[in-house]
Amino acid sequence: MEKYYSILQQCGMFHGIQPRRYRDVLDCLHASVHQYPRNTHLVELGEQSHNTGILLDGTVEEFLYDENGNQVSICRLASGQIFGAELACTGWSTSPVCLRADSDCTVLRLDFSALMSQQTMTCPCRMQVTANLMQDMAQQLLFFNTKVRILAQKRLRDRLKIYLQTLTPDNKGCYHLLYSRTELADFLCVDRSALSRELCRMRDEKVIEFSGAKIKILDHDFLRH
Repeated sequence: MEKYYSILQQCGMFHGIQPRRYRDVLDCLHASVHQYPRNTHLVELGEQSHNTGILLDGTVEEFLYDENGNQVSICRLASGQIFGAELACTGWSTSPVCLRADSDCTVLRLDFSALMSQQTMTCPCRMQVTANLMQDMAQQLLFFNTKVRILAQKRLRDRLKIYLQTLTPDNKGCYHLLYSRTELADFLCVDRSALSRELCRMRDEKVIEFSGAKIKILDHDFLRH
């Protein structure tokens, strides 16, 4: 388990906790490491799943289906990110989303419901872990609010603008997209061809320039309004 401590140090759940106490936390939450091959579903829609924890390696796609059976992308989880804690805190209600391994994944399975058990009252890190999880879920709530704001936009350009506002540019002013063109279209809930056409129009209008997964804003008023 110690070989994963460097990843746990980057995970918000362990903020303020010394690595020498990680073992106490992992024991309290009944930690175990599991491997998932690419395309495996970690959690199914409507499942009352106890499959919660931290992604140690690989990427996981979180999505749901609309009434016509089309996949609607919510977000992509990367190494060090937590999933499923909210289900544990609600008493294991059925999952409103699916989780699928986008690549071969390593997952640290944790029983977050143990934090509400009398058995963990003596754990010296219980309060810190609980506070950290609350902060993580608050950040997720902000993300979902942004997602709702994106989907509320009628114009594709406005959806793209709000998404870019969530990213941090590098020192050259370039925004690095977290998704491929197809994945970004899924995330924005638009047609891929329509997204490509809009990007080309914005390039022709000198609003942006792009190359692969990099976008540079030429018209700086674009993101301000």
